[in-house]
Amino acid sequence: MKNKGQGVKRLVLAAAVIPAVIMSSCGGPYSARKMEEPGGKLSLASSLFDKGKYKEASVEYKDFLAAFAGDERSDFAQFRLAESYRLDGDYPLAAVEYRILINDYGYSEYVDDAFYLEGLCAFMQRQRPERDQSKTYEALGRINRFLQVFKDSPLRPEAEKTRGMIHDILGEKDFKNGMLYFSRKHNNAALLYFDKVISDYPSTIWAAKSRYYRGRIAEINGDMETALKAYGESASSAFDFSEKQDAAARAGK
Repeated sequence: MKNKGQGVKRLVLAAAVIPAVIMSSCGGPYSARKMEEPGGKLSLASSLFDKGKYKEASVEYKDFLAAFAGDERSDFAQFRLAESYRLDGDYPLAAVEYRILINDYGYSEYVDDAFYLEGLCAFMQRQRPERDQSKTYEALGRINRFLQVFKDSPLRPEAEKTRGMIHDILGEKDFKNGMLYFSRKHNNAALLYFDKVISDYPSTIWAAKSRYYRGRIAEINGDMETALKAYGESASSAFDFSEKQDAAARAGK
């Protein structure tokens, strides 16, 4: 019986030791505890992010925010969560996460980035110029707001470049609408679109082309003073376009 009791003790001891050895070989309970700490969790998420593993990183950032909601680095985790979605091409979800950062972490140093990048996500969901441009208009509104509020942001040059691209898309759409009416001799309707392009997107090639057709309509209506002014402005454009030479000829340049 004595030997049997000692055998049982040895089995119990082995049962206790084996899991400890296994956990030690896998990093041990220390590693498990480390991953349960906010610093370890955030380090894992950032390591995945830096390696371009954005799907995996988003999971870890979400877990961090759920487990350590009061941590002082929560705004960073929220921003990186949004960035993970954006860099992975999930623009709708990224926009939602940027909006959460703006609404819930107004004190954060990442708020200005979030304002611009939320607009950029809307822009990345745009459709071709001839189709619905609601996302493009949404992007323009958000980027204009960013440029109004964050005058010293280092992202301003990029935001202004993106706004220029948006103006080009919207200017093209309105110009083509104007040309459709002009081709059908509905000149008053065409003029509404050409004037809108000139007013709203003055720095685009579409504004230069619109000035030429504004001149054509004025000439048809017998208003040569307005026509010559429009032709001259069109011919003076820095852009090169098919109507430019005719604009110069009609303006007497």
